[in-house]
Amino acid sequence: MKKHLYIAVLFFLGLGLQAAQAQYAYFPTEGAITYEKTIHIKNLMRRYMNSLKDGDMSRTYMEQMVSKSPETAVLERKLSFRGNETYFEPMPREQNQLVTQMLMMLDNGAKVYQNLEKEQVSMAMDFGGSAIVVQDSLTDVKWKITNEYRNIAGYDCRRANGITLDSVYVVAFYTDQIPTSGGPGSIHGLPGMILGFVVPEQHFNIYATKVEMTAPTIKTDIFKKKDKPNTRREVKAKMKEVMGQWMTDKQIDLMMASLFL
Repeated sequence: MKKHLYIAVLFFLGLGLQAAQAQYAYFPTEGAITYEKTIHIKNLMRRYMNSLKDGDMSRTYMEQMVSKSPETAVLERKLSFRGNETYFEPMPREQNQLVTQMLMMLDNGAKVYQNLEKEQVSMAMDFGGSAIVVQDSLTDVKWKITNEYRNIAGYDCRRANGITLDSVYVVAFYTDQIPTSGGPGSIHGLPGMILGFVVPEQHFNIYATKVEMTAPTIKTDIFKKKDKPNTRREVKAKMKEVMGQWMTDKQIDLMMASLFL
């Protein structure tokens, strides 16, 4: 009898401890997240080559670049968040000369501010030496949450598959332990922070390596005074007008996805 009573007491003490832990669980609302973005350079270059028009003279140049390039390049990014605001920015990392040259074509180093409450996004990036600035509503993503889980940077994350920019398939891993519904770049819309993000057609993935609960610096004004922001639709229309003569629609769509994700 005493043995059974002892077991029962231990059981209820265990339940009490779990309840106390749940009651005092910490759900941070501000901090900074370091990400590593891995670009599969050879695969991405081959994809661009496959989208070229017949007889495009740049094919030979791209083939030469592919033969010399490494398989991957790893970049560093930082996301600062507070409440419903996020600021995403590139961080310096040493690369060799060839990779630096290729990244000028394959990665735009975008700075992205999102106001999730107002459903607004601002983006500033470099494209071929020219500045592109975007101010628009949040990127629309249709998510489907799955039952696949993964631990990223010490956080239990759940997988979600999504479609964005009309037809681009994406994969995200989010944690509800950080309640901000944001993520790297312009991605958002899940019930927690996105710590892993994959865009198969762009041949890149980005995963958090460190989460710090420090006072963040959120830059809300990322444009220069002379900049005139455009919407995503306006940027695409201008790109098509300028480059449509020698670029296919598929190339332009690939370019837009690389700019906006």
